[in-house]
Amino acid sequence: MAECIRKFEEGKATLPAPDVDPSTLVYHEVGPADEFEDGKAKPLTLDGTHLAVFLYEGEFFAVDNRCPHMGYPMSQGSVRDGVLICHWHHWEFDLKSGGCLLTSGDDLKAFPVEVREDGKVYVGLSPGEKEEARRRLVERGKRALEQGLKDRSSFLIAKAVAALRQAGAEPGEIIQQGLYYGAHKTGEGWSSGVTILALAANLWEDIDEKDQNLFLVHGLTQVARRTSGSSRRQRFPFPRAGKDQDLETLKRWFRTFVDHRHHGAAERILLTLHDRGYPKEVLADFVFSAATDFYFTGDGHALDFANKTFEALDYVEWEGAHEILRPIVVDLVTRTRHEETSRWADSVSALEEIFGRLDEIWEENQRNRGELDVAEFAQVMLGDEFGPILVEVESKLRAGVPPEQICRAITYAGGLRTVRFHLKNEGDWHDVANIYSYGHALYRAFGYASSKELLRGLFHGAVFLTYLRWLNMPSARVPQPGQKLDEEFNSDEEMLKRFLEFADFQKVYEAEILVNQYLEEGRDLIKLRQALAHITLREDAELHMFQVLEAAFRHFDLSEDPEEKRIHLLAATRYITAQKVMKNILWATENAERLQRGDLLSEREDDN
Repeated sequence: MAECIRKFEEGKATLPAPDVDPSTLVYHEVGPADEFEDGKAKPLTLDGTHLAVFLYEGEFFAVDNRCPHMGYPMSQGSVRDGVLICHWHHWEFDLKSGGCLLTSGDDLKAFPVEVREDGKVYVGLSPGEKEEARRRLVERGKRALEQGLKDRSSFLIAKAVAALRQAGAEPGEIIQQGLYYGAHKTGEGWSSGVTILALAANLWEDIDEKDQNLFLVHGLTQVARRTSGSSRRQRFPFPRAGKDQDLETLKRWFRTFVDHRHHGAAERILLTLHDRGYPKEVLADFVFSAATDFYFTGDGHALDFANKTFEALDYVEWEGAHEILRPIVVDLVTRTRHEETSRWADSVSALEEIFGRLDEIWEENQRNRGELDVAEFAQVMLGDEFGPILVEVESKLRAGVPPEQICRAITYAGGLRTVRFHLKNEGDWHDVANIYSYGHALYRAFGYASSKELLRGLFHGAVFLTYLRWLNMPSARVPQPGQKLDEEFNSDEEMLKRFLEFADFQKVYEAEILVNQYLEEGRDLIKLRQALAHITLREDAELHMFQVLEAAFRHFDLSEDPEEKRIHLLAATRYITAQKVMKNILWATENAERLQRGDLLSEREDDN
């Protein structure tokens, strides 16, 4: 103690960092100096700032109490020869400055300390320290997130997400970083990872707050798995010297380059459109036209992913669009064109005949005004032969039925295919998910850029629905309206707990009846939607589970028909509860959140 007082009197108190104006500091009392033990630290929180105050060889030092690696409390570390050591992964820091002794490690924030004549210890904080600390944590979290993506580590990603969210980072910041990284660090197309991030943005308000971090970790983990760390080859818009080509020419070129599988040239055209400030409707028209130039490209994923590209860009306000736009071209160029497959061979002549009349179909559709009973027309779409169905679709379009209504019928028919899907057909689950999400994507695409070219997507969807008829032979049992379990529940929570138990043991039909009963009893729909999302998120869910969830939720909201609403939620229930996968992402996220709260994993109580 005497040594501390001597050093204070000699003016040897710890100095603030060079970028801090000492005159602006506010000093806070942390306790009597003689209560500190040499080599030990006291953890404390001052105005929201977590500190570890050390007495070492007669001097006092204060640093951020959270290790920048994974947040372990530095107050539980030890000091050797002036080096502060974190006891979890043995990161080492200069106790005086907070400088990390690892080449790539982040520094600890160090704070000035004084021992005053009253014998008490004071720590100096900037008046803006709380916001400065938040910004430091956000920037550190973004660096940690990039490292987690490079390492393909769900735990490091989850840790970064937890830190970012606690520091006040908006979900859009995290999603934008993931989208940009996922687009820039791969030569692939619009992958499952960036798609799940777009779905997280779309479904953010539909999930329980406690599951939001988990949703981000799902998408980011998939991004990490689909990237290599090396950057996509750089592309640039056309030079601005001289005059630009007109849009008609650029669109013709774009479709030709996609047809010839020349993705580099097609990318440059999209980048040029963006660089010249054309509205998103123009870019969407180029992309959707190319996506429907071929039959149900990539099992519908090309159009589905194209839609997600624009939804994602809208969500992040087109920040980083010069990279985020590019992967969709790879999907347009590389995915299967089904007119080249034997499965679709019989439909080619019928579809080409219709497409030869596309101009007049579009003109009549725009001139006339018609309406559609979505549920009734969905039954037409479920027919066994595509010929009569194509005739009906063309007739409705000529009568002026808005294409979006036919999209809704396709989506509803996809929902019916899903609820009638027999579990013994498990190898074909992706097919019913594909048509369900495709119908929804087509609906959204018409909202972005309605066109005669996009009409072809309606006919493609109609044909694919007939190819799935065998998946409903035999048809699975579908709960009847009003059907209930032989159980009564005193609360929504009690009922949904039972729902989670059914899902855990893949009791698919029982889960469907419970949802049926929940709807029949008019219980809280928000809680049911959150429970369905939680069932999806607690598993290492693959892309189609998220796509089905979104299609079900959105078309439930679009419909006013109770039966149509019921089928959409049953479709999501059946698809999601039938999938059984591991829970590694859930466990990584839970551990990361515990550590971010300051809990120790060694004190965890396992459920089993």
